[in-house]
Amino acid sequence: MPAGMQCWDETGKLVVDIGDYNCRYIGALNVSFPANTAVITASYSGLKADGSFGVVVATTSGGGVSSIAEFAVRTYDGGFRVFGISPGNAAATLTVNLYGFL
Repeated sequence: MPAGMQCWDETGKLVVDIGDYNCRYIGALNVSFPANTAVITASYSGLKADGSFGVVVATTSGGGVSSIAEFAVRTYDGGFRVFGISPGNAAATLTVNLYGFL
């Protein structure tokens, strides 16, 4: 049975399409992203730079509005980095889902 993930932006444009690859859910982690921060790093055992990916699926902000579209995730061996795309971001708690390719 085919499996994968597709994501669209707010205009309906397809921005992620990994329908050709099978992947498994590894886990989720809530991380704090301080205001006016460019990148944070978090450890997570089992992640690989060339075989894992992360997706910000939810945000909770104490002030200002934070959208999941304001963040990007990049995995490395043993963890991941979350990048704030918008300058001057508000502080937020992010839920990051983590996946590995089979």
